[in-house]
Amino acid sequence: MDPVKLQAPLRKYFRRRRFKTFIKDYRSCQTILDVGGEHSIWSVIGRYHGIVLLNVSAPRDPGGFTYVLGSGCEMPFLEKSFDLAFSNSAIEHVGSVENQFRFAREMMRVGKRICCQTPCRLFPIDPHLGAFFLHWLPSSWLKPGFLRYFTLNGLLWKRRYEYDVTWISKRKLKKMFPDCKIKTERFLLLPKSFIVTD
Repeated sequence: MDPVKLQAPLRKYFRRRRFKTFIKDYRSCQTILDVGGEHSIWSVIGRYHGIVLLNVSAPRDPGGFTYVLGSGCEMPFLEKSFDLAFSNSAIEHVGSVENQFRFAREMMRVGKRICCQTPCRLFPIDPHLGAFFLHWLPSSWLKPGFLRYFTLNGLLWKRRYEYDVTWISKRKLKKMFPDCKIKTERFLLLPKSFIVTD
């Protein structure tokens, strides 16, 4: 069984909850750049026009959306060329802290407004692993062989895989996105993710 399909209903629930006011909050934005995203999220949000997706790869079926190949750390767009630069759960995957700062600067450069979400490490379930508490272990433990046998994804895929997450604290986000607001998304009173807006 595919872990992505298995986790899809839960992801859809949290995304609907997270973006329930998105249409109202950003109704004035005619053009949106989705950095590091996939078009499936937009059916959850309920918007289908004026969206460009920037990613390192594009699906065979883009679903009617426009994809541009490129890096979120060096975007091929002019300054303020989109009404909104949007990103959901991508900035934690770009590698080094230096790359995360570059990603943040690029979002603020190309977007007149920004909306950037990243998961919170304090939440007991890591959405990347499909496991409780393992992301609280030292990074030296989270090697492919360990993940193969101690995570839901590894057991279902029946293979080793790399863990490419560099977690970002709220304090670090404030440095990455100066003068922006940071909302803490909560579930059962626990911090689940951070959403940066300006």
